[in-house]
Amino acid sequence: MSRSRTVERRKQREVEQRRQRQVTIAVVVAVVAVIGFVLFLLARQPAAAEISAENIERYAGIPQSTTTEGYPLLGNPDAPVQVKEYSSFDCPACRNFYEQSISVLIDRVRAGEVAFVYVPLHGTGGIQNGQSAARAALCAGEQDAFWTYHSALFTWQGEYGNQAFAGNRLTTGVDNLGLNRGEWDSCFGSDRPDRVLTTAQAEAVSLPGYGGTPTITVNGTQVTAEIGAVNTAIDQALASSPLPIVPIGEATSEATEEATAEVTAEAIEETAIEATEEPTVEATTEATAESS
Repeated sequence: MSRSRTVERRKQREVEQRRQRQVTIAVVVAVVAVIGFVLFLLARQPAAAEISAENIERYAGIPQSTTTEGYPLLGNPDAPVQVKEYSSFDCPACRNFYEQSISVLIDRVRAGEVAFVYVPLHGTGGIQNGQSAARAALCAGEQDAFWTYHSALFTWQGEYGNQAFAGNRLTTGVDNLGLNRGEWDSCFGSDRPDRVLTTAQAEAVSLPGYGGTPTITVNGTQVTAEIGAVNTAIDQALASSPLPIVPIGEATSEATEEATAEVTAEAIEETAIEATEEPTVEATTEATAESS
């Protein structure tokens, strides 16, 4: 009889232990689900993503285009000096170069001396989510906003560190720039930015002596990533270049004048043709009427 009670109590304990394990598992699952839901909500909340007026104004009036590889290009593509920056938004050294050089380079772009090309890389620094930052900037570039967004990314890197490129900050930045969010989402969900990044990576590692980011070339020659060295290389390239220097404002003015001249010439030609044709038609009609 005693043995029977012992077996029964053991069974009861096992049942109770199983029940407690099930309760514990259910509680853990519920807690994880709640935490996941909270994190999901937080990830969807807008994050601070300031787009400063200075970053918008500094690029105003400068032509923006892309190279055949899809790299963003600032300035006149036919400028006598081509400056290429192989850079990554997740790289603190790239942010340092940006801060010391961007104003100087933009002045030289406006002067018509330089076309500035940004070759987008990622993963060369310690800031998280650099690939998404590069993809986001390239998609902003499809709406002529790469350069302003690129400045914002480097600013956020300095302000937020590893949280600089959180997904909700990237999208809030797009909204703050006033871009078409549907078009940007479509680009970001496609493989278009990835193709550019793949091409950029292959080009970077093929450079002789490539040692990481930032790497700067001036008319194809690698120079020290320091604005003094870059300026010296630009001056030397200008001294030996046969190409004319056309400041950005003058280039726009000349293009406008040429377009106006073409339209005027066409209008004069059309007027002359009409003036020639109308009397002939009238004279022919009158002559026909008289002979009848």
